[in-house]
Amino acid sequence: MKYKLGVVGDPIEHSLSPQIHNIFSKQTNINIEYQLYHVFETSLDTFIKDFFDEGGHGLNITLPHKSNCLRSVTNASSLVNLIGAANTLHSKHQDEIFADSTDGIGLVEDLKDKCLITSANVLILGAGGSASSIIPDLDACKPRNIIIDNRSKHNLDKLVQRFSSAKEINSSILTLESFNEEIDLIINATSMGFSGTFSWNKDFKTNNETVFYDLSYSKNDNQTSFLNWASQFSDKYFDGFGMLIQQAAAAFELWTGVLPETKIRKSDLLND
Repeated sequence: MKYKLGVVGDPIEHSLSPQIHNIFSKQTNINIEYQLYHVFETSLDTFIKDFFDEGGHGLNITLPHKSNCLRSVTNASSLVNLIGAANTLHSKHQDEIFADSTDGIGLVEDLKDKCLITSANVLILGAGGSASSIIPDLDACKPRNIIIDNRSKHNLDKLVQRFSSAKEINSSILTLESFNEEIDLIINATSMGFSGTFSWNKDFKTNNETVFYDLSYSKNDNQTSFLNWASQFSDKYFDGFGMLIQQAAAAFELWTGVLPETKIRKSDLLND
């Protein structure tokens, strides 16, 4: 059996997903065909339905389609219903397209050997879809508090209210403005710093053990601009490459039933 898989986005040429999943395929001896699909918003619904009608087994969904893809599915996990976005689609039964999200579990798995989330004060910078996608899995680790800050107060208040009122969330969801304790883990969920330098417009308290984590990653040995900024506060900072591998592994397991090894280095993908 060959699994027909792929990743959908606009743009998509930058994606490392084919290389990652081909490594998983070799590890597990599972035969796959994994392709990049550059799909515009106007064609997304038709593409997704045709892909699965023609025997597709699974799709990764990347920007800007993580929310809009939900219009094309027949069912979704409780996590997807909570965050309003998906990064993985799969079909195990005829006429069913199921939506799930592996971003949050990918982050938590990568953080396991980097810091302790349980009882930690976790600050998320950003209030968009990336922040939403990681809050439930962070909450499941029982942090002391989840604090959110964002440059747009409107989007910040909307996100805090949404998760504060969600029955599935047990953590205290607070704004940085209302919080005055030390932060143990700071996560960059913004797109700031992709060009130019990173900065933040509010102060916060850190300690010698504070960990900084960027959901983004660089495709070389250079640090992201967030990590350059973070280095003035701590020597414990990491980019999101490990999360990229872990979320891909979780998706591979959803499609095939097999969880692959995740010990993949940047050089395995980027120095071809």
